[in-house]
Amino acid sequence: MWKRWLSLTLILAITLSGVGGRVEARSYDESKVDPGLLRQALADPEADYDVIVRSVPDQKKTKAQRDDRGRRAGDEVQKAGGKPKHVLGIVGGASATLSGKALLDLSNSSAVDYVFADVKFTAQWDPVADAANATSPGLLSINAPQAWTQYNVTGRGIGVAVVDSGVAAHPDLGDRIVAAIDFTQAAPTVSASPLGDPGGHGTHVAGLVAGDGTSSGGAITGVAPGANIIDVRVIDANGSSNTSVVLRGLQWILRNKSTYNVKVVNLSLGAPVTKSYKLDPLATAVEVLTFAGVTILVSAGNSGSAGGTITSPANDPFVISVGAIDDAQTAATLDDTIASFSSRGRTAYDSLTKPDVSAPGRRMVSLRSPGSTLDTQYPERRVDGTDGGPGYFTLSGTSMAAPVVAGTVALMLERNPTLAPNQIKKRLKSGASDVSGFSVQAQGAGRIDVAATLGAIGTDREYGAGRVSDSFAKDMRRFIEGQPLVWKDLGYNGGVDSHNVTWEGITWENITWDNVTWENISWENLTWEGITWENITWEGITWESVDDLNIGALSGTSSWAKLD
Repeated sequence: MWKRWLSLTLILAITLSGVGGRVEARSYDESKVDPGLLRQALADPEADYDVIVRSVPDQKKTKAQRDDRGRRAGDEVQKAGGKPKHVLGIVGGASATLSGKALLDLSNSSAVDYVFADVKFTAQWDPVADAANATSPGLLSINAPQAWTQYNVTGRGIGVAVVDSGVAAHPDLGDRIVAAIDFTQAAPTVSASPLGDPGGHGTHVAGLVAGDGTSSGGAITGVAPGANIIDVRVIDANGSSNTSVVLRGLQWILRNKSTYNVKVVNLSLGAPVTKSYKLDPLATAVEVLTFAGVTILVSAGNSGSAGGTITSPANDPFVISVGAIDDAQTAATLDDTIASFSSRGRTAYDSLTKPDVSAPGRRMVSLRSPGSTLDTQYPERRVDGTDGGPGYFTLSGTSMAAPVVAGTVALMLERNPTLAPNQIKKRLKSGASDVSGFSVQAQGAGRIDVAATLGAIGTDREYGAGRVSDSFAKDMRRFIEGQPLVWKDLGYNGGVDSHNVTWEGITWENITWDNVTWENISWENLTWEGITWENITWEGITWESVDDLNIGALSGTSSWAKLD
């Protein structure tokens, strides 16, 4: 028998060797591999690829039990001959490096749910904007100072995580950088002191959230000058990152959100959309944080005025994606336009209306990180303060618009800490005003109004236009079991599920867990408060001590790209 098996093996080996590296048509499961990644692996099966491998959830686990998905994913990678790197419990998987052949073999494993490409990310900004005045007309145009005085809020005690290139010490942030961790280093550890910002982007973003104007006599401030900053560095000095690095930062936030009272996360970064958000691991991560009670702000992208240019993860329906307004350097609003660089909807692949809202993002003056990449490359963008300190810097982009809204959310949460992310989103959109001459796909609900938003008292929620991602739906199934099911539309799919059972007739005994069911569940109406999010998504396993396959591999060329 063993001779027969050996003969078959040799025949197969000869067959494979005779087609110049091509892979047999039935030797992989294409439904479990990112399509772009699959094409690359088939074209060059000997090359190595950075991936994120997600394992199949164990539905036999109870709510109280840990599902060690990350370790299982790493084990499967090792069985296939690949190199696992870091557990990414927030998406039930692990980052890894695999040859194309090993990747294709891995897709046949019954323990593997999906193999994603570890996509490159870049910070989003415009370094060629004109120098700004020593005032903040953008903040005046959205009525931020009026909100401070009328409601006596500055974001005090609210933690805002800036997931970016780092945050440098600056007089305008004082001692409000309460924690910092650097995932671009081999062994990231938490510091109670600032770790610096070699890129310069994150410091500027943090200032728009929470700068208090110390260096300018109060003339240049952020929207929430009393908020705390949690610095989560995931971007290198040249503006580059990978999906897996960003995921590590997000799962650290989830693990530590209670410790630092993290209520808001700002993501001024993005990657081109190459597939539905339903198959994007970053969408799963931001959805986990959202349903865990953390509001996520994401820059819409700087890809210009064409439709379908919203970047990931701004294309996820549960985050608040932010477009950029050019305020013409005046506090008046009649001359406002949507900035030419601001990305537009509908979103690619899913056709969702995005962005959600817009905020000033052109020629924004905020904190400077002396000696950083941006500071060194563009010294003409420096704006001095009055105290002889590090001063300020001028940048443009949806990267600058997102933290303006993040600061607004911090004010909202100081005034009413019970607001859920979908209530915050509803109030922001309801309080926004139209930017004349621009479509909803360019501006979303319009220009935010901080004072009007803080004055709202409604409790309505904003329901996601799409369903949750595939990974989130699979992971959350065991945590919602037994709850009353609320359907979005009793007429959806002809009034029945995929087995022709009416929605009203579905019970926990006959429910079918497939895309049709996930699509029609009203996820926002389920109860999430009882889930110990930190315990089910955090795993401290790592398979390597040096992370040179992530950030370091991208540092050869600068990603701080110019916009015209």
